[in-house]
Amino acid sequence: MEPSSPDAARNDRADRAAKNEAVFRRVNERLEEVNESFQVATDNTQFVCECASIECAERVELTLSKYEAVRRVPTHFIVKPDHVLPEEERVVERQEQYVVVEKFGRAGERARQLDPRDG
Repeated sequence: MEPSSPDAARNDRADRAAKNEAVFRRVNERLEEVNESFQVATDNTQFVCECASIECAERVELTLSKYEAVRRVPTHFIVKPDHVLPEEERVVERQEQYVVVEKFGRAGERARQLDPRDG
């Protein structure tokens, strides 16, 4: 069996990361629905960090309207500041407790494909 190329390994890693992030995004979608049903639109809400690590259990606090603004772009995710993967994402907004990252390349393609709001 031939060893996998660095590009293939990078793509596999990006695919796994995208799947992990999609899980966290689905959790946050559900949290948003629950909070909206209680009309907590102006208060901060706890969301899960949408980083690539499936072991991550950290929370990010922001308003529902801010989360919705991030979600309008399928390649944008909320993550803790030290959870950024520079080889797959760039920071597009910095806040004290979290950053908004934009996935690019293969990771961006997978984020669009796995977006629960798309279709």
